[in-house]
Amino acid sequence: MTLRQFAFRNVSRNKRTYAAFFLSSTFSVMIFFIYAVFIFHPAIKNSGFNWSALQEMTVAEYIVYVFSIFFVFYSVSAFLKSRKREFGVLIMLGMTYNQLRWIVFIESMVIGFASIVGGLAAGLLFAKLFMMIGADLMQMSPLPSYMPSQAILLTLSAFVLLFVVISAFTAAFVRASKPIDLLNGSAKPKSEPKASVFLSITAFCLLLAGYIISFLVQGASVVFALLPVAVLVIIGTYLMYAQLSVFVIRTLRNNRSVFLRKTNVLVLSDMTYRLKDNARMFFLVTIVSTVAICAMGGLMGFLETIHKQISDAYPFAYTYSQTNGDAEQAAHQTKIIEQALLERGIRYDKLTVQIANFELIDGQSLNFIRLSEYAKLAKALDYPVLSLQGNEAAAIWTMKNRPFPEHEWSVKGASIILDVKQTVGKAVTPMIVDEPLLIVQDGILDSLGNPRNDQLITAYDTDSANSTADTGEAIAEKLGNAQTSNYWFASPAYSEEQMKRTYKLTLFVGGFVSCIFFVASGSFLYFRLFTDLNDDKMKYRSITKIGLTDKELEKVATLQMALLFFVPLAIAFIHSSVALYALHSLLHAPVVQSAITVCIVFLAAQILYFLLIRARYLKHLKQSAGGY
Repeated sequence: MTLRQFAFRNVSRNKRTYAAFFLSSTFSVMIFFIYAVFIFHPAIKNSGFNWSALQEMTVAEYIVYVFSIFFVFYSVSAFLKSRKREFGVLIMLGMTYNQLRWIVFIESMVIGFASIVGGLAAGLLFAKLFMMIGADLMQMSPLPSYMPSQAILLTLSAFVLLFVVISAFTAAFVRASKPIDLLNGSAKPKSEPKASVFLSITAFCLLLAGYIISFLVQGASVVFALLPVAVLVIIGTYLMYAQLSVFVIRTLRNNRSVFLRKTNVLVLSDMTYRLKDNARMFFLVTIVSTVAICAMGGLMGFLETIHKQISDAYPFAYTYSQTNGDAEQAAHQTKIIEQALLERGIRYDKLTVQIANFELIDGQSLNFIRLSEYAKLAKALDYPVLSLQGNEAAAIWTMKNRPFPEHEWSVKGASIILDVKQTVGKAVTPMIVDEPLLIVQDGILDSLGNPRNDQLITAYDTDSANSTADTGEAIAEKLGNAQTSNYWFASPAYSEEQMKRTYKLTLFVGGFVSCIFFVASGSFLYFRLFTDLNDDKMKYRSITKIGLTDKELEKVATLQMALLFFVPLAIAFIHSSVALYALHSLLHAPVVQSAITVCIVFLAAQILYFLLIRARYLKHLKQSAGGY
């Protein structure tokens, strides 16, 4: 038998262990290929409108590939550690270490090439469905099928290079250990795990500090707190699994009423070793799951809040604005808008107001609107009526994530100091910049002299049911060159459709990337469980000899598996909840319901995965235990 044949038979004999690795790698190849099919599609490449979509797909390609490098390297390394005993037998039978490295390389390449072939086949099968959904989200005509030769070549090149490099790198790690050490493998006696009290307290403090900062920061401060909070939580999470969890289990073991109750002796004794040995794996699963949940929850939450953000920013169905522009050109442009509305049978009320920009005494500038004109707009929008006396002023301030600026409002060259008595949280005109719009009495504004800039806003109040995106798009196309620095047109329905189109595609792309993360996290758990299966068989076979029943065996194994599957997910839910709360503080987006939905989906998928793996795992244990 040649080394090549021996390596192929090794893969076929260990197909149970390699199954999760193969399926996860195949899924990654499939997603990478489907994105490439979309990117290289002739209809997409020749369409400037979908440039943002191509960018999102390209970013997704990089994310999938980088994560695949990490995933493959971790998986192959885990397999090497679990096969020390097998390697020891081969060395005892006369195999050289160079031959052993060559076998490891061939086995890794066999799985890699099988994953590439499977991923390309699945990608060709589902590419058409993916393009149909993507075209629908971007509101394009259906994309025709084509021969994706470039996508196939890119996928083959990328993943063949990946598996060759990773396989060669991991094979180099098969070191010349003593045969006795390899034969003992994981059967060597382990010293009882110990936890540092200092590091356990540090883990708790780091996590607590990260959570407290996330809850306390508001508005733009969330952006600056993001990196330090992420560092605190990541370090705290690793220490929690490596130290704090072991410390908690040891504390429970010292409580005899808990430790000696029913099968807790078995569960708690074994969990100390499992938590210590699997700290890195638990940490990886938690972080990967947190990223996936935050990405999906944040994108879904922002998609739900787009309507409110657009309607708040653009209170009227259609708005046309001119700044220091030609009156004749402005009249011509508004006539185009009104003609388009009449052609579609849309009734409207035309409202025209003036916004004046003055320089303040400190060199800054500020926009002003007359009280009478504000009242006209507010009445159309059913806003409360304002009442101002003397030099009193009101400010329109819609920045909920920022406090109203402290300022002495006095126009340069004027003796009046305005006293801002109240703020209005709803806009009556589109906000050009993130600064207040001051409402003053008509006489005061007239007394301030000539403004530095003069903006004339024409708002069209219509029945919201008739304010469709199609009408807004048609008007924008007819206006053509009106979208300049002096003239612009806004339709909230059209803007909302454009934003939703972009974010639906982002959600679609992010959803597939999140699925890869979730599948990979499940694969990590599968690797850990089945690489320890032989040791678990020996342990439970010995315990059944002293009276452990099948029911008790099932209970102990199920509890240990449940901790393995659901503890990292529970920690990820907590991390994600804190992160999404901070996102809510920054964007004021309703992410809570979206986060709950995502968590329920992830939990349901994990429960299903747990039940499937549990059935197979218990079957193997019972067969082993029943052999005596």
